Amino acid sequence: MATEQELARVRPRLFGLIAEERIAKVDIERPSREDLAALEEVTDLTPSISDALDELGVGGAASGSRLVPLRSGQRVIGPAITIRYVPQGGSVGAFFAEGTPGRLADRDMYGVGEPGDVAVFDCGGHAGASVMGGLSAAWARRTQMAGCVVDGSIRDLDSIRAEEVPVWSRGVSPVSGKHRMEAVEINGTVSLEGIAVRPGDVIAADDAGVCVIPLEYLGAVKDAVLEAEQAEREVTAAIRRGAPVEEVARILNPERW
Repeated sequence: MATEQELARVRPRLFGLIAEERIAKVDIERPSREDLAALEEVTDLTPSISDALDELGVGGAASGSRLVPLRSGQRVIGPAITIRYVPQGGSVGAFFAEGTPGRLADRDMYGVGEPGDVAVFDCGGHAGASVMGGLSAAWARRTQMAGCVVDGSIRDLDSIRAEEVPVWSRGVSPVSGKHRMEAVEINGTVSLEGIAVRPGDVIAADDAGVCVIPLEYLGAVKDAVLEAEQAEREVTAAIRRGAPVEEVARILNPERW
């Protein structure tokens, strides 16, 4: 659980949508802005990072056909903050009739985050009810989230697009997650398409998919990606000028293409 000192600092930003003892931490280690800025300029962001993660024996990429970008051409890279949901169970009609409060807590997740963070929603593979909509996107924009990756469903697509918050999701559903999904933890370790995500790990996402870079591997991934980017530029230039096969192969071993 987060310390009282941590919670006191963010309480003015919280709605109280989740019990404070379920906020695992507020203070997290984040990557350097310099490392993120270097990767932001990479042409094919997630494919390049996925290759680097493979070479390092880490893995950690999810397909863009599974976590689908809401808008073509969007991309994001930043440290993760997390929320974990489970099905609430019970009768939705009865909850409404009794006036039971909903148990979605995304706005409290945004409240413990910092500008430039990427909000990661772990819904345990449940995509039948949405956990993010237009109002959530408006609050994400207000708190300057870099983007949201939802391993679950979203709704209010036009409203989300209007907020210009980059979003990726497993599914889309008009059905509200209110009284169907319950937030059980903020800023704990979660799963994104089976990939472990800890607060502070780096999330990179574009049209091709989503990558998770464990924070301790960020430097090695950055170096590998930038080296590969330079080699690919040189190979592309050689291909376009009609260079001989042996020259192209000297620049970058074709087995690495």
